[in-house]
Amino acid sequence: METLPMFPLGLVAFPGSVIPLRLFEERYLALHDSLLEGDGEFGIVLIERGIAEAGGGEHFSTGSVVKLVGSTDLEDGSVMIVTVGTDRLRVDQWLEDDPYPLAIVERLPMPAAGGSADSLVAECMGLLTTLLAHASELGSDVGLTLPTVSDDLAVALYELAHMVPIQELDQQRILESADVASGAEILKEAMEGAIAVLEMQLGES
Repeated sequence: METLPMFPLGLVAFPGSVIPLRLFEERYLALHDSLLEGDGEFGIVLIERGIAEAGGGEHFSTGSVVKLVGSTDLEDGSVMIVTVGTDRLRVDQWLEDDPYPLAIVERLPMPAAGGSADSLVAECMGLLTTLLAHASELGSDVGLTLPTVSDDLAVALYELAHMVPIQELDQQRILESADVASGAEILKEAMEGAIAVLEMQLGES
């Protein structure tokens, strides 16, 4: 267990993902100063409902540790930062803001890759090809070159879940999955749903 600064957000962060954030609230500007002085690590969890405050809303307990890799001060006093996800985490206990949200967390292992994980991730890559083709037909400038993903199946799963247009709750379920196959099943179903919506739009155009 360890204590980490926390940033509840309306997005899901995955290990390996690059997440840019604009900080403007006083407490998160204070967090930025603390990150520069320390190791640059903090946690991101998805807001379940309510306002984005520890104790003032509800958050999912599974999130990700992210690390600050760059920041830029903006003219309006806000700060633009770039972070990279490193580990999954589970919140054990929320602490009082001091001055930003803090929590006692446990780092979780990457999901295990076994069983049908390889074929399911490959199916998701195939669905991504279809999704990009449909989006291009509808006029989106997505390009038709299939993005490359990691050879590590767990990392590949997270890369796909980060890049495809699926709901945050589906992304959260993928992040919570203990094994790659379970997460890839969720991703596959979500991608099939997104493709069905695009095909409906193509039929109407």
